[in-house]
Amino acid sequence: MKKWSKRFRNQERTYTQLASDNREAIEDYNETMVSALALIGGLLMMLPLLAAPFNPKTAAAPAYVLTAILFFTQFFIFRLSFMKKYALGGLYICFSILFLFAIYLSVIHAPNMRATILLGAFCIMPLGFIDRPAHMNVFVAFWFTLHTILAYYLKPQYVLEDTINSLCFAILGCFIGNKMVQVHLENYEAHRLLTIEKETDVLTGLFNRRKLFETLAALKTTSVEKPSGILMIDIDYFKEFNDNYGHAIGDKCLSRLGEAFTKFKQNFRLHFYRYGGEEFVAMAYGYNEKELLSIAESLRIVVQNTDIDGYHTTASIGVAYCGEEQVRNYENIIDRADKAAYAAKRVGRNKVCMEQNEAQI
Repeated sequence: MKKWSKRFRNQERTYTQLASDNREAIEDYNETMVSALALIGGLLMMLPLLAAPFNPKTAAAPAYVLTAILFFTQFFIFRLSFMKKYALGGLYICFSILFLFAIYLSVIHAPNMRATILLGAFCIMPLGFIDRPAHMNVFVAFWFTLHTILAYYLKPQYVLEDTINSLCFAILGCFIGNKMVQVHLENYEAHRLLTIEKETDVLTGLFNRRKLFETLAALKTTSVEKPSGILMIDIDYFKEFNDNYGHAIGDKCLSRLGEAFTKFKQNFRLHFYRYGGEEFVAMAYGYNEKELLSIAESLRIVVQNTDIDGYHTTASIGVAYCGEEQVRNYENIIDRADKAAYAAKRVGRNKVCMEQNEAQI
């Protein structure tokens, strides 16, 4: 018993961690599914109605109409952008509609027949979206219990067969559904890690040059937020630092600076990239010219105070402000920041310079 309890707790922890790391992918999947399932459900409810003229038994027609209306209503509601964040709740509502319809057919409309559509609902529901497996299993257990109770009172002649059949399909659906959730999460995690590996500089943990140029390409579209300025950070005398203390200490220097930049950006809207060698680019969002200079000076002090096993280094930082410009090519802004960084080196290093007038702090 303890072994199974431990395994369950481990699965819950694994789900929690993977779901947290891949939250956006899960939300996108559920957003896609809620509209698709609602539309398909509504269309499927229309098929029996189209066959009604050829079928004298139309007593269930109102139930089909009502269910179709509810599904189509769900579809149009979740087409609204502000409803996207409630997609998971919408999926539970969609399947609640399906279960209510299936239970109606089973115990009210046709009490002299064994359950049919309900069995399919027990299989389909756990496969329909991504949520914590325990929540999905409880949801299935609720509808199984409700149907069993109603069947006991309204169709006692088939209650045993319906209960056994429903239980088998519910267990099968939950088992496969839980496994599919795990497969989805593992695929999302593999994709996330691959993306991180592709976009991240191994030594510093910051975005790499490839990610920088992907970002620059994305900035050519009108739908993304544009940076208000770019910083070029050039580590002073890094070649001499490597020669004097060895490449291992040099690598540790870059690694520690990467950690310092990562911590620094928690308080500012900055994205750091390793541009190459000892050069780094930082894209700043939402700051004016004066604020950019102040941020750059704070960053210069952070570099100066970063401890590297007892060693210290400094940086020359160039600032290029572009907040009010209509920029077509942000590589030109990087070039301007780079020239400002060279200006900072010319005036003594461990400085911050602004491009154009090279205003030194």
